[in-house]
Amino acid sequence: MTAVFTTRPSWQTVPAGLARAVEECVGSPIVAVRDVHGGMTPGPAAVVTFGNDDAVFVKAISRPVNARSHELYQQEAAVFSVLPATVLAARLRGVINIGDWIALVTDPVPGSVVGPPWTTTSVAAVARACAAVARVPAPAGVPPVLDRLPDLDGWTVPAVEPDALISWEARHVERLAAATAGWREWTAGQWLTHQGIRADNAIIDPTHGAAVLVDWGSGAAGAPWLDHALLAADVVAAGHAEGPDTVRRQARGLLAGQLAEAARFVVAQAGMWRRNSTLAAHPGMPTHRRWQRARADALQPLIEDLLTMVEQ
Repeated sequence: MTAVFTTRPSWQTVPAGLARAVEECVGSPIVAVRDVHGGMTPGPAAVVTFGNDDAVFVKAISRPVNARSHELYQQEAAVFSVLPATVLAARLRGVINIGDWIALVTDPVPGSVVGPPWTTTSVAAVARACAAVARVPAPAGVPPVLDRLPDLDGWTVPAVEPDALISWEARHVERLAAATAGWREWTAGQWLTHQGIRADNAIIDPTHGAAVLVDWGSGAAGAPWLDHALLAADVVAAGHAEGPDTVRRQARGLLAGQLAEAARFVVAQAGMWRRNSTLAAHPGMPTHRRWQRARADALQPLIEDLLTMVEQ
């Protein structure tokens, strides 16, 4: 399931003033542009090369196109400004604000995105990256995770439309709601968390095989198991090259060494996707709700396993 919600416009659509500001940020004229597609933001993104042989990755969005994406870029800039150098991530070169536009300029990350689909090797690489991030105390200026999490009361009746539930969910919705109760308390913590773990938000370095996490707009201070839980959910929801049996086995393996709340969190994620899939589409993202519904559908067999586990 490819995480593409809209076709990004070409870099050639950005205002001329923004392009000039990128040149000023690097200190050299632009000589080549390679558009980049994919992800959740309906704005242009590109790898830009300059006359001095330097290169950067730039992504931009205007507030009228999608106000939430504009806000996320502001959040990401704030996280980048305090992100410790020990965290394996792209480094911010500059933030450009011109009128309704914002652009983030970072070093390009060599390699290619993990997927989807996931592979056993890529799951292991991203799990190592999540573990490394979870050992870092959240720096001052990174907000608490509650400020970044979506509403995870999706299984609470009447938060989710009964007609939106599949039959198994409808029969067990009270159990699902009970399993996820109290998430505002048990997601809290003082450890750095990326909060955007998806196959398209990780790039494998071809030299060392290490995973670099990108898109830090939801970075926060929270429980150390949060990114592992998000990884387990995405491995199932995005799909695995080796098929459904491997998917469920690897997802359970990712959760096995974590607190029970990690499994509860995955159950809550499924409820959030199920409920949000019934809402109006985000501006510029016409397929996003269908994507959320498909993720909730894909997670159903896993959350059936997890529900039994957390109730023991």
